[in-house]
Amino acid sequence: MSWRVRRTVEALRADVMHVHFGTRGGVANSRPVLPFVMHWHGTDIRTTYYSPQGRPNVQWGADHAAAVVYSTPDLREHAEPVRPDAIYLPAPVDLDELPVWTPDGPPRVLFASRWDDSKNASGQLAVAEAILNATQGRVIVEGLDWGQRVQEARALGIRLVPKMPKPDYLRWMAGAHCVVGQGSGAMGMSELQALAMGIPLVMNPGAGLYVNPPVLQGDGPEGLAARALIALEDPLAESAAAQARRWVEQNHGPDVVIAKLAAIYRGIARTQP
Repeated sequence: MSWRVRRTVEALRADVMHVHFGTRGGVANSRPVLPFVMHWHGTDIRTTYYSPQGRPNVQWGADHAAAVVYSTPDLREHAEPVRPDAIYLPAPVDLDELPVWTPDGPPRVLFASRWDDSKNASGQLAVAEAILNATQGRVIVEGLDWGQRVQEARALGIRLVPKMPKPDYLRWMAGAHCVVGQGSGAMGMSELQALAMGIPLVMNPGAGLYVNPPVLQGDGPEGLAARALIALEDPLAESAAAQARRWVEQNHGPDVVIAKLAAIYRGIARTQP
């Protein structure tokens, strides 16, 4: 039985359908009539919605979904004008799959996000350049060989590694002494995983997006670079002071997110005829 057929069979048994990514509205439109949750993850509502080709599909999902949720708090400004009752549903972090943080060898700063403008690659590149200039080879700076502006990262002298399976990626990140988060102000899954492993995370969260985020902040690229270098002096002490895993458990733990999602599902079920 094909995957598409199995999906239809499962839909017949379900009370609610959960559709991930705003361009996938056709999944709900072509299946047995069910109330569905439309889940926006980022590029769909931040970028695709503003293109003439992409907007109709995203808009259809917004208009027909029983509920709309979005994955990062920075998406609120894009989500609410399209669907005023859109709900922020934090991304859940699978704490059990994370390896033990084991920083080893020469000091290593890792940029966990791809080099894309959606991640504010300009800001990330500026931080990387400041670290490289300040350390003159004494610190290894690594990132992914991925993104629109990866050639600029390569030209700076950042050590780039290829995309890899998730378990390998997590092990790669777990060997870093410090992680620099994306410059967009929002925490993606990589930043949350770094925090949950206890790795010092350097970034400036967007104003009002998070409550007491356990991150190391600085004034502009130079300030962030300086904060990363301070963290490298004693990463274990920085980690102990941040207590970041507790913050992730309280705000992005599976139990917390599942309870919120279950409430949304129950609300949908009550409103259906």
